[in-house]
Formats: sequence, C-alpha cells, structure tokens
Amino acid sequence: MKKYSPLLALTLLAGCLALSPTRANAQDEKQDAFRRDWYDTCYQRKPKDEEKCYQQSKEMVEKYPSDSFIPNAQKIIKAYEKNKVMEKFQAAFTAYSNAPDAAKLDQLFAAGDECIKGDKLEPALQQYVLGRVAMAGTSGAMAKLYKILDRVKGYAESALKAYEPAAPPEGWKKEEWEPTRELLLPQMNQYLGWHFIMGTKSDPNQGLNYLDKAIKMKCKDCAGWKDPNNYFLRSTVYSNQYTELRKPYDAMTNEQKTGPEGKEALKKISELLDSKLIPEYARILVTATKPEVKGIYDFAKSQFDSFWEFRTGAKDKAPDYIKSYEADPTIAPVPVPAKPVDETNLNAPAAPTPGAPNVKLQAAKPGVTPGGKAPANGNGAKPAPAKGKAKPKSKKRK
Repeated sequence: MKKYSPLLALTLLAGCLALSPTRANAQDEKQDAFRRDWYDTCYQRKPKDEEKCYQQSKEMVEKYPSDSFIPNAQKIIKAYEKNKVMEKFQAAFTAYSNAPDAAKLDQLFAAGDECIKGDKLEPALQQYVLGRVAMAGTSGAMAKLYKILDRVKGYAESALKAYEPAAPPEGWKKEEWEPTRELLLPQMNQYLGWHFIMGTKSDPNQGLNYLDKAIKMKCKDCAGWKDPNNYFLRSTVYSNQYTELRKPYDAMTNEQKTGPEGKEALKKISELLDSKLIPEYARILVTATKPEVKGIYDFAKSQFDSFWEFRTGAKDKAPDYIKSYEADPTIAPVPVPAKPVDETNLNAPAAPTPGAPNVKLQAAKPGVTPGGKAPANGNGAKPAPAKGKAKPKSKKRK
C-alpha cells in the first residue's frame, strides 16, 4: 500500500485552485459569446429570423438559467408560441370560412382547443377563440353540416359561461366585449334550444328555456328577439303539444265529441291554439321578412291561416292581429277573436309534421361566423408582442 504523502496532497490541491478560475473564465466567455449571438439574432439582424431567435432563446433558458437576459428570452419564447397557435387557429378559421365542411370544422376545433387549453394565451384571447369556435360550430350544426352535436353543445355551453359577465373581463375593452357578447349569447341559446328540440336528444322543456333566453336578447342583427328561427322552433314544440292533445279527441266517436268529454278536450285544444300556436305563427310572420327565410314564412302562413279560420272564421281580422306583434314580437299573446263553437263541426285542423322537411332554418352561414373584435391585447387575430423592453442593452461580463 502506498503511503499517504502530505506534500503530494498539497501539490494537487494547489493545482485545482489554480485551474478553477481558468475554467470559470472559459465558461463565462462561452456564455458571453452565446449571448452576443442571441442578441444579434433577436435584436440586430434585419430581417429578423423569428424561428432562430426562438430556438436560441429556448437554448439560453436551458443552458444559462441565471443569465441576466433570461426574462427577455422568456418573453420572446412566450410571444413566439402565442403567435404560432393564433396563426394556426386563424388559418383553420379562414379555410373553414372559405369552404365550409365537416373536416375543416374538425380542424378548426383542434386549432381552437390548442389555443383554449394550456397557458400559451392569456384568458382574454382564450375567450375570444372560444367564442369564434362556438359561433362556427353552432351555425355549422344548425345548417346540418356537422353531425357531432354533443361536441358543439360543449362549446356552446362553455361559451355561455365565459361570456356571461356583463362587465368586460380583464384584457377586454367595453367596446370590444359588448358587441361580441351581444352576438354570441343569443346564438348559443338558440343553438341549445335547437339541440334539445330538433337534435338527437329531445328535451322540449329545456329547449324552450334556452329559446326564452335567446328571445329576451333585444339586439340588432342577432339570433334574439326578431329571429324567426326562435319562434319556428318554439312553434314546433307547441305543435307537438297540440298533436298530443288531439290524440284522445280524435279517438272519440262523433257522439263523444259533442258530449261533455269531447267539449272539454276541445276546450284544451282551443286554449293551446289561442295562447301558443296561433300567436307563435303570427310572430314568425312578422319576423320572417327576408328572402332567405321565405320557406319559414310560407310554412307559418299556411298554418296560421288554417288555425285562424278554424278559431275565428274572420279572415279580415287576421292582418290586424298579425300586425299587433310587429313592433315587439315578444309581447304576451294577443286575444284571438274566437267564434262560438259549432257543435256540428268540431274537427280542428291537423298539426303539421314537426320539423317539416320542406322547412329549413336559416342559421348564420357556417363559413361567415361573426365573433366581434378580438380583445385589445390580441391585436386583431394576432397576439400583441410581449411587454417589457423591446431591445435590451447588451452586457458583457468583466
């Protein structure tokens, strides 16, 4: 065994102490050289190579986490990733808007999810993206372009929750928040009404609740109080109720129909016609005034005329009755001038087939989905640069 040599140990220790500053200086020089290259890439060269600047900033964070310019590098990384996800989303949105189909809508959903989830975007921009995705999805579903209705329902419900506050959240200006909210809320409620009335999972009462919320929105050019779709959807529910009331009545003999049982059944039918179905068709007639909703108008007109004749026999009174809903279709049902019951003719008109195939809802065009303006810190569809010093002063280690 070799003997321990105090002299050798002291010699080796002295060597280590002598080499340590040299290695430190070499490390400092390497870091300084990297910093100068990073600074040149990100702040000096024109045009700026965004990709290279991003990669070098990531390298700086990984290799030199205590560098004085780390905050600047982190801002560059965050801004770059923010821009990338927004650019991807905008490209997907433009592609879908130009040529709507289910595949492009799926791609838009995927790009939107990348923006909404995680921390690459601030909450205001996440809300903005969610709104655009929800508007595109609901219009696409109602136009029967997209079949995965539960997925659209999820976006609609999330958007309703996100845009519920009347006061602008942080990152939004009032003039940006209010028009976006005004467009989005009634369309989401209308879609959810449609979802539960015309979709795969029928729940008429829930559908009516959503439609009532949409109708309460007295906004301009929105899916609110003057949108015939709302009243058409609601008339579909009332028509189903009418059909159910007719079933026991239609099963009666003529003798039963003229007796107490028949008269009581006919009373319920008449009350539903006067308080729900006839007023609803009148509301459609005063709101379906554009050429693109002529199909809805023609359908409602034929139904209104049939039920009006049955209940009143007074065609001359129909125009004034309809006009009473013109200024505000949300008013309470106007009394129907019903004629006395003719016991020799108690057969009311049959209800139309719910969601008649020749009637198409005129939802917002799936490729042109208004979403209001992006929040101010979103700079339109593209995120704003990260705050902080745009161009830090280069430093050298002494």
